[in-house]
Amino acid sequence: MSTTSIVEIGRFEISRNQAARWRSGELSREWAKQFPQLFDSDDLALASTQGPMGYHFVEWLGAIKLLELTGCLSLVSKYEFPKHRRKKDILSRLLAEPVLALIQDHTRFGRTQCPDLLAYSPDYADWFFCEVKGPGDRLSGRQRLYFEELARVSAKPIRLLRFKWGHG
Repeated sequence: MSTTSIVEIGRFEISRNQAARWRSGELSREWAKQFPQLFDSDDLALASTQGPMGYHFVEWLGAIKLLELTGCLSLVSKYEFPKHRRKKDILSRLLAEPVLALIQDHTRFGRTQCPDLLAYSPDYADWFFCEVKGPGDRLSGRQRLYFEELARVSAKPIRLLRFKWGHG
């Protein structure tokens, strides 16, 4: 893979306490209230059903971290599916047709999903995909192939944000 297809943008610590609060549902409700520009009712519904298993925690935290670092808003988890009307409208404002077609085709790369986040400036002038990896998680071979193609078609590298367990 070319070194420009995936660009790591940072490694940050998370606490086990945060993860426990996420699984309880407390943190997703708190973040949804604190960051309504990032998380909508579809995101909260997904977090309430899948959060107890630990899913979507690092993706939400990644969206918050990108907002803090870059000022960019993010679409999280399953933004490429047409049933998410708000997300679909934002996608149509940001992405060219070849990129839209690639993220909606879930057969070419073995049903590999899109990068976790689609980050974009509030004025829609710029955007990028960002994959978020939690402690011990790594890119799969299929993700690498898909992301390489996505970077080629979009002419933008896929950003990678990593989280590791902190000492607290």
